[in-house]
Amino acid sequence: MNAQSLELLDPSLIRWMHKKGWQSLLPIQELAVKPILEAKTDVIISASTASGKTEAAFLPSITAIHKDPEKTGIRILYISPLKALINDQCRRLEQMCEFSADNVTPWHGDVSASKKKNLKNDPSGIILTTPESLESMLINHVQWIKESMKDLSYVVIDEFHAFMGTQRGYQLQSQLHRLENLIGKLIPRIALSATFSDASSVSSYLRPNSKVPCRIITAPKGAEDTLSVQIKGYDKPFEQDAFFKDNQNDDISLSEQLQETSEIKAGFEENAYSKISDDIFRLLRGKNNLVFCNSRSATEEIAAKLEMKCSENFVPNEFFPHHGSLSKDLRESLEYRLQEGRWPTTAICTATLELGIDISDVNSIGQVDHPISVASLRQRLGRAGRRDHKAVLRVFLPEGEDNPNHEELYEDTIMTVAMIELLLERWYEPPLSHEYSFSTLLQQTLSVIASFGSASAKSLYELLCQTGPFCLCTPKVFSAFLRSLGEHDLIVQLNDGSLTLGLNGESLVSEWSFYAAFDTPQEYLIEHDGHIIGSVPLNYELEVDSTFLFAGRGWRVVFFSSKRHVISVKPYQYDAQPLTVNGASGKIYDIIRERMQDIYLNKKVPSYLNKKAKEHLLRGIELFNNFGLEKRHYYEGAKGISLFPWKGDRVMQTVVLLLKKENIKASLYKSHIELEFVPMDSLKVAVFNLINNSEINPVDLVKKIRHLDRDKHDEYISLELKQMAYAHSELDLQGAMDFLRILKKELS
Repeated sequence: MNAQSLELLDPSLIRWMHKKGWQSLLPIQELAVKPILEAKTDVIISASTASGKTEAAFLPSITAIHKDPEKTGIRILYISPLKALINDQCRRLEQMCEFSADNVTPWHGDVSASKKKNLKNDPSGIILTTPESLESMLINHVQWIKESMKDLSYVVIDEFHAFMGTQRGYQLQSQLHRLENLIGKLIPRIALSATFSDASSVSSYLRPNSKVPCRIITAPKGAEDTLSVQIKGYDKPFEQDAFFKDNQNDDISLSEQLQETSEIKAGFEENAYSKISDDIFRLLRGKNNLVFCNSRSATEEIAAKLEMKCSENFVPNEFFPHHGSLSKDLRESLEYRLQEGRWPTTAICTATLELGIDISDVNSIGQVDHPISVASLRQRLGRAGRRDHKAVLRVFLPEGEDNPNHEELYEDTIMTVAMIELLLERWYEPPLSHEYSFSTLLQQTLSVIASFGSASAKSLYELLCQTGPFCLCTPKVFSAFLRSLGEHDLIVQLNDGSLTLGLNGESLVSEWSFYAAFDTPQEYLIEHDGHIIGSVPLNYELEVDSTFLFAGRGWRVVFFSSKRHVISVKPYQYDAQPLTVNGASGKIYDIIRERMQDIYLNKKVPSYLNKKAKEHLLRGIELFNNFGLEKRHYYEGAKGISLFPWKGDRVMQTVVLLLKKENIKASLYKSHIELEFVPMDSLKVAVFNLINNSEINPVDLVKKIRHLDRDKHDEYISLELKQMAYAHSELDLQGAMDFLRILKKELS
């Protein structure tokens, strides 16, 4: 152990390290000691999963609070996006504080009232919480926070990247700013995060609207530096998953949907997921693995196929689903298997296991379908390669002519290769730009008013916008925002001019769901034999005797209540389909599509493609050249015109809206734009008109979009404000016009 580091750390922590058999600190821990102890800057500790970030933050911060023993109350506030992660970290911190006797208290919805009461009566040590629980404290216990946290020394934010650019992230930014204003001092913030290609850009998200310096500490090496990767391709015949997802109708019962879908599938001996499940069984059985899917339905389907495969081969099942709809008991049972590492276990999961819940080392990471983002892929890889061996990534990628109405350039395969190339170059998606976030601004406005009973419009603006995270709001915009709240009786003005909660505002704040910035749809409990096996959000009714997959097994509905929000089920032994809920999605950035174009142009064929994936890539390149896309950005085929801007989603969406403004029917499909039944001359006229129109306003493009409610409280926001917010976050007028100028030259 570095002698200098030993001199700086508290003796009780040294004893704990010796007990653990630590001979030295990890490099990132060494680097973090001095800047955290000095407490003159914010600190971002950026490294892959299991790199020692937790100890890097807490060894010096616990040391610091011991150097100032006369201060009382809660000294360290830890914030996590997951209750499960809090429980993990609580156990680790209790061990770390074994010899120092620091109080470590979790505070979230599953923590007993008695434990919370003990902390309220005798606040001290470290508190671990979520943004939702912190919101509750700021509303209901504001005076207690002011007194118990007056000597707060550090705020530690775990998995910081999971908050960035989200409504939950803006909520957290606002909460920390409110907390500092409440206790009257700046509190050093320590953010623990996955690696970024440009970590310096992250500091503005840690403390917006502030000139407090930020020290960035990065690990010298990540799992992606020693990566073994393979992309396995599969033919995806017309049917299947896409048909079921794209043809759902809320006016048709689920049983009818399932019947219709099964009839379509009857003509196919096996779908792509069947072949993928066969390979997962062959390649991963007998080891510990995580296999990520982009939707809960895919998770369920693959887990069920693997359980059946184990049964057919008379071997114990070691493949289990893991997603947010499963009951806590089922999730924790699987997490326990992974933590113990005594039994071969493969989790078929959504992003629920992407964050740093403590599990044993896994042998490999699987990805079914194309990755959502490079950053997500990086985070998932951080779960493997922990013990001086290469991280292993297997991508199981079905693709093909799944819809005869579209030209197929095997864009999923090309995009996956592009993302892996960028991953190997250590490029990851940059933080999302700041947004208006009116929904979260509404929550924070009502929260502040609820905390103090009333507040002036001026003080709200200064706290939340002028010095807070909602810095895009000008006084004029904020005034329009407050008028929207008033029109819905969320706030009312008192005789002295201050604002207080209206009747609807009081009703909204009194609901437990108010504490969350994100929408929490109505969940239906799934009950079997008196036990809750999970829950699922539904916007349609299930008929008795309809069947579905859940928790890797088939179930038959025996009772359904829309009033009680309960689904009673019995086991069903035959083929069934998963209930479809929204899967993951992510914005595709310019650089990814630009890299795709580069792969097409330069005919890059990586060695990590299997035979079928190579066939798909080469066929895509062949069609790219056959369509003449090496020389231009459009293709005129029998089914219409296809545009290939090779830009990100914001540019693509803007091009579509611009063309619709000129009465050109345009729609996005994968990485290109399709124009149906559009004569070439009409396209030329439209492009000419757009380029020569200097009066185009992005907000005007949004006015024809019917459904702009994206976030939890958007129903209370005026249409004009929602249009402005959408245009800011989703459109790129400059990028779209640049593409249209290129297209004009090619069409001339």
